[in-house]
Amino acid sequence: MAILNSTACKSSYGRLTYIFNQSAHNTSKTNHRVLACSGTNINMLHTPNGHLSTLQSGAYLEKQFHQSLRRAYNPKRKYQAQSIIISFSNEEFDTSDLNKQATQALQLVQGYVYQHFGDAQSVSCVQCDGDGGKIHVHLLINTVKTNGKTVPTNRFSVYRMRRDFNKYLERNFQLVTGRKWSNSFNKASTRKDAKTITTRSSWEKQLKQTINQVKQEVRNVVDFINCLSTKGIQIKERGKKKQWTYTQIIPDKNGKPKLHRVRAYYQRKDKAGHVLSTRGLGQSYTRQGLENYWRQQLEKEREITPVQSHYGKEVKANDRKDVQTEREELIKIRTLARDAQAAANQRQQRIRLNLQHIQTTEAEERKQRNKSQAGSTNPRRGNQSRSKSISQQHRLTATARRRIQEHQERAKRTHGKDVGPNF
Repeated sequence: MAILNSTACKSSYGRLTYIFNQSAHNTSKTNHRVLACSGTNINMLHTPNGHLSTLQSGAYLEKQFHQSLRRAYNPKRKYQAQSIIISFSNEEFDTSDLNKQATQALQLVQGYVYQHFGDAQSVSCVQCDGDGGKIHVHLLINTVKTNGKTVPTNRFSVYRMRRDFNKYLERNFQLVTGRKWSNSFNKASTRKDAKTITTRSSWEKQLKQTINQVKQEVRNVVDFINCLSTKGIQIKERGKKKQWTYTQIIPDKNGKPKLHRVRAYYQRKDKAGHVLSTRGLGQSYTRQGLENYWRQQLEKEREITPVQSHYGKEVKANDRKDVQTEREELIKIRTLARDAQAAANQRQQRIRLNLQHIQTTEAEERKQRNKSQAGSTNPRRGNQSRSKSISQQHRLTATARRRIQEHQERAKRTHGKDVGPNF
C-alpha cells in the first residue's frame, strides 16, 4: 500500500523549490532529483520535443499559485497549499526499471488527482532519492481554486485520502502496470521489532537513535521532517512557541496499533520562574537545537574542507564567502533564465493571439464596408424612382388642365351655362 503524508504549507514557493530546484539527496539508484512530473490546471515548462521537462522553475509555478490566491475572498489566508507525499512499497514498485515505473506511478497519482482534486491547481513530481530508495511522489495542491473558492480542508484528511487512493489502486493498478495489487494492511501483520519496543522508555531510546542518525544526513528542517515521515515518525507543532512533539504509531504486544508521543523539550515553571519539572527528549531535539547543530556542522566543514577553484588551487578563508555568493548568484541566474524563457514563450503566444484578433477585426471591417457600399447604391435607385413618379404627376396635372380649358372653351362657344373655373 502507498503511504500518504499530508502537511499544510503557508507558502508554496519553499516546497516547489525544494522539489524541483535541489540536487538528488541519495544517488545510490539515480543522480536525477526528478524522474517524471506533471500538473493540472497549471502551465509547465516543456522540452523542444514537446514533452514535459523534469527541470521546472519553482518560482514560475509559484506565481501561478499566487494568481489563484489573489482571486480568493481572503487573499491573506494562512495556508496556501497542501503538500502530500505518496510513497510506494517495494512490492508495488521494486525500482528495477526506474523510468518505466516512475511513469506508471505518475499515471496512477494523476488519475487519482483528476478524480478527487480536478477542480484545483496541482503539481506532481516522482522521485527516488530517499534514504529508503523507494519511489515516492510529491503532490502539491493549491488550496484556492482557479475561480477563487477554497478547497474544503476535510478533503485533505489522511484517512480519507488513503481510503480513496486504495480504492483507486484496486480498480486501476493492474490496468496501468499489468500486475495485481494487494492491500498489505488488510493482512494481519505485525512489525518485526514490535517485541523490542515494549515500553515507552525503550521507544524513546530508539526514537533518539533515529533522530541522531537522520540529523547527520540532512542540513535543514524541511529535509529532516520529510526523512522522519518516511520512517513513520511525524512532528507536530503546538502552542504559540511552536514546540515540537514527536509521534509514531507502533503495534503493541497484541498487534494493535498504538500511538506514542513525546515532547521534544518542556519545562514546567511556577510564577517566580523556578523549574518544577522537565519533560521530553532534550534541548538538542528541539527545532532550535537542531538548527544550532547544523550551523556548527556547516562551520566545521568550512574550516576543514578547502574550497577548490576552477584551476584546482585552494581558495583562502577570506574568499570563501565570495565563492558562496558566486554560487548563489549562478543559481539565481539560472532561475531567472528559466523564468525569462517562460515569459518569452508567453509573449510569443500573446503576439499570435493579437495577430489572430487583428485579422478577425479586419475581416469584420471589410464586411461592414461592403454592406455600407451596398446601402449607398440603394438610395440612388430610390431617388430615381421617386423623381420618375413626380414627373408623371406633373404630366397628369398638365393634361388635366388642358382638358378643363378645352371644356370651358367648348362651353363658351356653345353658350352653355356650366362653365368651369378659370385656371
